[in-house]
Amino acid sequence: FRATMLRLILLLACVLVSVSAEAVNFHPCADSVDTCTIHEVRVNPCPQAAQNIACNIRRRRSSEMSFDFTPHFDADTLEAGLGWAKSEDVELPLLSMDRAACKYTTCPVRNGQKQTYTTLVPIEAKFPLNSYTIRWALKDPVTSKRCCFTIDIKVVR
Repeated sequence: FRATMLRLILLLACVLVSVSAEAVNFHPCADSVDTCTIHEVRVNPCPQAAQNIACNIRRRRSSEMSFDFTPHFDADTLEAGLGWAKSEDVELPLLSMDRAACKYTTCPVRNGQKQTYTTLVPIEAKFPLNSYTIRWALKDPVTSKRCCFTIDIKVVR
């Protein structure tokens, strides 16, 4: 009974968090348009999403970021990547990011099966106050096929 109650509480908490998160604008990466469909990207908190502007992300706090995706490939495992996209080819990775994507979504992934990836992203005190385009990617380490997109954020006090 206790385990069932705990699962119910966790499920309810996930539902409440996903309802309160804000859907934000995103741009699929050019190299993943054919290999993955990104349906929706959410950031919590992000009241700026209602005005279609970059989310204000506070330093020294974690932000919950999640997205719904449908891979067009099979993979036993996925590696997560998050970084500042300085250009199409140059990215500065967030080193504190947990790369084990299967902790935050279902693995193995299957071609055509929609799923959700949700994680807390720590925004450390050392992040400079600035606007950034960040690139998210979930990649199959065997084939390098990936689900990828960018969003704009603004790191604030």
